[in-house]
Amino acid sequence: MKYIDDEIRRIKSEVLKLHDKAERAVKLCFISMKGDKSVVREIARLEQDSDELDAKIHDYCSIFILRYQPFAKDLRFALGIMRISSIYERIIDLAQEVALYECEFRDKIFEAEEPLVEMFRTLRENYDSENVDKEKMIALDNIVDQIYIELMEEIEKDFKCVEEVLATRHIERIGDLLLKVATRLYYVYKGKWIWIK
Repeated sequence: MKYIDDEIRRIKSEVLKLHDKAERAVKLCFISMKGDKSVVREIARLEQDSDELDAKIHDYCSIFILRYQPFAKDLRFALGIMRISSIYERIIDLAQEVALYECEFRDKIFEAEEPLVEMFRTLRENYDSENVDKEKMIALDNIVDQIYIELMEEIEKDFKCVEEVLATRHIERIGDLLLKVATRLYYVYKGKWIWIK
């Protein structure tokens, strides 16, 4: 049992590294959207690191399943973490793409940074507490969704460039993906699927 617990702690520490890289990439993409393209290289490094870390986490989880033949919560943990890892890797991909866009963005899009960062913080706390604050995650995602709706309405009235449309959609999608992490964490800890949103 001790070996299983130690391995779970090790895998969890690796996925939290990926979580932190995803959060950093999202913060940097907002800096880049404000015109500071010096951060693009760092995001590219994060994207490369995330690919390697995602593969490593999948490998650790596969070995964990083969070695210990876990069931119930431990099996849910391994399967859930593999999916969560891939979600974080995807978030970094989206952040990198947005960071590369050359466009003058409306101020409204920058209002999404704070709720997204708070979603990351909430999720990180959930890993330690083994409890998912779904109401808070939904409320934060609702803010991001509302920003998306208002931005698309503005863009429809005063179109500037395609990249602004894509960036707006990617930012909204990052919020959706963070909700998917919350859903899978709930399944890992509670053994039940919930439809958060």
